[in-house]
Amino acid sequence: MVQTTDLKSKEISMQSATERMLEVAGPLFADRPFDAVSTREIAKAANVNLSAISYHFENKEGLYRAVFEKIIADLEPIRVGFAMFLRTKMAAAGDDREALAAIVAEFVSRLLDSIMSPENPRWRMRLIIREIQHPSDCFDTVMQGHINIMHDLIGILVAKATGEPEASEKVRLMTHSVLIVCLQYALSEPLVKARLGWDQVGPAEIGKIKSVLTVTVLRILNLGEFADRLTQENSE
Repeated sequence: MVQTTDLKSKEISMQSATERMLEVAGPLFADRPFDAVSTREIAKAANVNLSAISYHFENKEGLYRAVFEKIIADLEPIRVGFAMFLRTKMAAAGDDREALAAIVAEFVSRLLDSIMSPENPRWRMRLIIREIQHPSDCFDTVMQGHINIMHDLIGILVAKATGEPEASEKVRLMTHSVLIVCLQYALSEPLVKARLGWDQVGPAEIGKIKSVLTVTVLRILNLGEFADRLTQENSE
């Protein structure tokens, strides 16, 4: 117990004050309304003086904004990875709908992996959802920095599958449906475990979710005829 405490103290001391404040503020803002989180609470959790918040971020609003900026920066590899994946795969698939269905299935698998990854803390999604439901000055930041980009990437697949323009209302609404279906498994993980009787959502459980999710998304995109074969291949 002493060793664990000493190790934690050493980790805290190695982090900069800015890093510590961002690390503790994110989960607090995700779980409670902005006004319900005090600067004193953040400072105590980060082991810094109360004045450190105004020194580094000007005020609580500045810290809140910095949390979103860090989230966007941390998620950049995911955005870049999906963009490169689509650029390569879509060019090779051409107008082959079976090839398109395979791309959709792989995209869904990769998206679920990124969503459910332990490296992507759940509080990030909770905070983004809170900001969407109760917009502040950070709404445009998170929209332009992450959501719009991911939305447009999924929209490429939706547009190709439907034959509709990427900027059309139909494509954007269908894209939203696909994204929400995927996100819900992570956002409602306790509900999923309770209903399925799972003790955890590990690799085996994620594989089961992928199978169902892939079929659902393919059917949304009118590519359901390829669902059985693709899900069978992915399970082998």
